[in-house]
Amino acid sequence: KRFVQNGAIDTTVRLAMALRFFAGGDIYDIAPLYGVSRSGAFGSVWIVVEAIHRTQALKLEFPKDHAQQQEIARAFSRRSQAGIDCCVGAVDGILVWTLQPSPSCCRESNCDATKFFCGRKHKFGLNCQAVADCRGKFLDMSIRYPASTSDCLAFESSALYAELSSGLLAEGLCLFGDNAYLNSPFLATPYPNVSSGYKDAYNFFHSQLRIRVECAFGMFVQRWGILRSAISKGITLRKTTAIVLALAKIHNFCIDQQDTNIVPMTDADEMRLMINEIGSIPLEETTIADDGTADNGSGEVIGIPRQLIGSGEHFEDIPREVRETRRRAYQESRLPRERLAEDYVRENNYRRPRPRGSAP
Repeated sequence: KRFVQNGAIDTTVRLAMALRFFAGGDIYDIAPLYGVSRSGAFGSVWIVVEAIHRTQALKLEFPKDHAQQQEIARAFSRRSQAGIDCCVGAVDGILVWTLQPSPSCCRESNCDATKFFCGRKHKFGLNCQAVADCRGKFLDMSIRYPASTSDCLAFESSALYAELSSGLLAEGLCLFGDNAYLNSPFLATPYPNVSSGYKDAYNFFHSQLRIRVECAFGMFVQRWGILRSAISKGITLRKTTAIVLALAKIHNFCIDQQDTNIVPMTDADEMRLMINEIGSIPLEETTIADDGTADNGSGEVIGIPRQLIGSGEHFEDIPREVRETRRRAYQESRLPRERLAEDYVRENNYRRPRPRGSAP
């Protein structure tokens, strides 16, 4: 047993301290509040993280059951103005912000410290790939690569990608992702460089559903304020990954319990973020209209961590020859993107809606 001066730390106290830390609290404030030492408070965090990962009911795993996949797709369809019913998840990447990794962490990762630096965001960190449903629940999360890695490489190296390649999805279903990924039989991306016609309309309806993963990231970072700044010094990359995956599991638990009321940060926590010498990122308020688009009208307001999203939108580690070979391999088959754009959007004469307030 672990003891403090006043006796053993109760399990509920350990959980309370851990949740307070995850929400953005400072361990120097948390420890005296609960009458424990700082080492006791930190130790409680890791006890809670380990308990979360040992709890089978909280397991984060993409559903293999086709009936479950179809239900997820139907939920997305209810969010789609065009009634698109083949999306079984939206995929995107987010930067998990850390301090510069120590030499020992780099040796363990078999990776130079410069690989962990994202030039686009000017931050050290890890590339986190996640798939979310239309409620913002994470269906899969993979943290295996440093921040400089492209979303494409990080996703295609995940366990989920291997399962997708082996026929995980029910017939006709696919993921929706942006152009940081390669269009494939199980991942539909937007058409690049179009501004009109049925392809542009398809891009609009595609973005209506794809934005749900950004909303998931918004809820995730808003709920767990620890992610708005660099993970504390002394927390290794391995432990950082363990924390983030544990937070995703609790995030999912809250959504399953319909607990979507995220308590704002305390004034003290906000002030500490503002004066943090390392810096912090804001949550940019975005209104998600009833049609699923981001606009300035009425609708659901989500804080999006845009300074952490988009770090992997490049193909610098995917040779052009590899990309061209992949595209040629798929030319002989009609991919979900082409079927949706041609057989669904074009045939039903769906068009991109006019912006609110524009002339008819």
